[in-house]
Amino acid sequence: MILIYVVILAGIFGAIGQYVDKHLVNMGISRKDYFYYMCLTMIPFSLIMVIVEFYTGQLKFELGFIPIILLIVAMLLRYKKQHTIVGCLTYLNPYEDSAYLTLSIIIAFIIDVILGIESLGIISILSVLLTVIGVFVIADSKIKIKNLQKDLIIRITTSLLMSYITHFILQYWSNAVFMLVLNLMLTIIFSKRYNFKYHKEHKGIIKWVLIQQIFGFVSLYLSNYLSSKSVTLSSYVRPTSIIAVVVISMFYKDVKKKPTIKQIFGIILVIIGVCLIRK
Repeated sequence: MILIYVVILAGIFGAIGQYVDKHLVNMGISRKDYFYYMCLTMIPFSLIMVIVEFYTGQLKFELGFIPIILLIVAMLLRYKKQHTIVGCLTYLNPYEDSAYLTLSIIIAFIIDVILGIESLGIISILSVLLTVIGVFVIADSKIKIKNLQKDLIIRITTSLLMSYITHFILQYWSNAVFMLVLNLMLTIIFSKRYNFKYHKEHKGIIKWVLIQQIFGFVSLYLSNYLSSKSVTLSSYVRPTSIIAVVVISMFYKDVKKKPTIKQIFGIILVIIGVCLIRK
């Protein structure tokens, strides 16, 4: 029962974070700045959770060859994934972005079937079909944009691979330690082009990045917690997030920011498909 609340909370916070991401993209944030500031502002949040884990006895850190290799792969994946978020949200509304990313769940399920972790049945086949059909119903002329296609493919792939890397590295490190080390290393590596003057000129963007991290960090931390239990357990975060994103979109006055009847139908298919995949 507790895990259900974790899924719901992660989904809602993730949805709010997506709208703040969209606002940052509308402000004109570059891919490089988005990546760097997201890593930089993640550090204090991660540090707070490391302290919490220390006092609650959940802190875990095993230095070895395997976790180091996993960390390096995670750094590469986070680097590519963060850059594509700006590219995707340049063309997509948050509800479209959320729906397209459900394809990573379908791919993960297919991989689990191949590995023998999951079994393929009538309901699971139906769930895959409903999800894929729903995504195509939501898709419109935007999906024909080559830059968007590239960013979506990279983002879906990196999100999928990151789920597996997170699952395995959390066997050696605790959640907060992994997030702290990952973002600290990336910040150090890419700090060369940034200085105090540059930060001051972009203080408006930094403010909104911090706001995004309040929601994004909680969602990511809870999703990582779910991934530590099972790679596919966190799959229910996505449909919950889509529902929350659609609800938020209804409060916009601009019709272009609201889903059409056709898109709502596609979103319903996606949600049903993802929810059925584990039945």
